[in-house]
Amino acid sequence: MNAKVIFAGCAAAVLTIAGATAYFFTNAAGADNDEAAAAAQDGPPPAVVSVAKAEKRKLAPIAETPGSVVSIRDSLVAAATSGKVEWVAEIGAEVEEGDVVARIEPNDAELAFNDSTAEVARLKARAENLARRYSRFQSLGDDAGESESVMDQMRADRDEARQALRQAEVAKERAALNLERTEVKAPFAGRVVNQETQVGEYANPGAGLVRLVDTRRLEVTARAPASLARNISAGDTIRVANGADTKDATIRAVVPVGDSLSRMLELRLELEESDWYIGSAVRVSLPAAQARRVVAAPRDALVLRSDRVSVFVIGDDNTARQVDVELGAAEGDFIEVIGDVKSGDKVVIRGGERLRDGQPVTLTEIPQDPTV
Repeated sequence: MNAKVIFAGCAAAVLTIAGATAYFFTNAAGADNDEAAAAAQDGPPPAVVSVAKAEKRKLAPIAETPGSVVSIRDSLVAAATSGKVEWVAEIGAEVEEGDVVARIEPNDAELAFNDSTAEVARLKARAENLARRYSRFQSLGDDAGESESVMDQMRADRDEARQALRQAEVAKERAALNLERTEVKAPFAGRVVNQETQVGEYANPGAGLVRLVDTRRLEVTARAPASLARNISAGDTIRVANGADTKDATIRAVVPVGDSLSRMLELRLELEESDWYIGSAVRVSLPAAQARRVVAAPRDALVLRSDRVSVFVIGDDNTARQVDVELGAAEGDFIEVIGDVKSGDKVVIRGGERLRDGQPVTLTEIPQDPTV
């Protein structure tokens, strides 16, 4: 009898614990379902994004034309006197203005200079002697006993000797110049890119010795149709690309003479402190029309899909709004956006890859607006 009572009590206790456990898990599952439902109603969590401002910019549609990097000075340095070549600078040598790039044997030039020096000394002595003689007879006056015709002849001899001396002095200066020219000097700083003659060859005046190129002051030469050239003028800044490297170049000149066949005009653009190689092929971006003020956004703000182009605009409530846009003129990192985007709107430039329309966002620091 006692065993039955004990067994019945134990069974009742087990049932009570099982019911309590079932009640606990049922309530906990209900709480989890309530939180999940609440989260589903609130939407995705805020996304961390970086933004920049759309702004008014003066842009123009761009057309590209090919160009080449050239040096503003590319010279064939020639001999200015004759003689056997003694030395020529090596290819690749970097020289400064006034450095010797070739040397001509100076023996003949030295002999000519010494000869002209002696001739000057001889004629100087003769001219001084005739001048003293004429002065002495002139000072005696009528007591000299010489006729007027004799005095005229003495004066003429003196003047002729002076002119001969002057001619000899000019010849001496020319001989000195020829002697100096036996050392051929660089007319500007640059690099020797070719030897036009070799040691032992005989050089005449005008014969090329080395080709010297200024590798520090560079330009870009390009050709463009007159329709594009009308939109630019000297002093304008143009973007030039050499592969992935881009630089801003200043238009130095627009040559207003078109080729009779291609009808193209030549452009010259200055490159400041460029390390580009001479002869490099470049792309010159020219405005295809007059620039106009448009709403522009950074290129990083564009979300490109196969069927649409859009940007995410962040409202005052820090909610992302996806706006479809069309693209227009571009310059550098900015591009015209045509759509429901206004100057001053904050557009997402980082973190927009997985952003959804209407999703809340958390903003990071806004980059400084670049100079317009």
